[in-house]
Amino acid sequence: MSCDDKPRKDYINKKLMVQILLDLHISEEVISELPYEKDTLKTLFAIKEQEIFKNYKVTEELYRSSYSHYFFNPEELDDIYRVVIDSLSLYQQTRRND
Repeated sequence: MSCDDKPRKDYINKKLMVQILLDLHISEEVISELPYEKDTLKTLFAIKEQEIFKNYKVTEELYRSSYSHYFFNPEELDDIYRVVIDSLSLYQQTRRND
């Protein structure tokens, strides 16, 4: 992990935010395909979400405040989601080919 990958004290840097969002979106998709009731799926995603935060060594509070920071800085959020969308598109293509 390079210095750029470590979260800043005030908010998560863009590169790390992209990685977290990718994991969250992919997990959400995988969980949504499970044959369970909506409430169960929500619970499973909440558990997975905490695992992702733990994996990246960020708290939910830091993630939420970072997302808020980027939300109020739309150009930065656009930069983040441009990479997320490109990566998710590639993920979808590789999944179809498997």
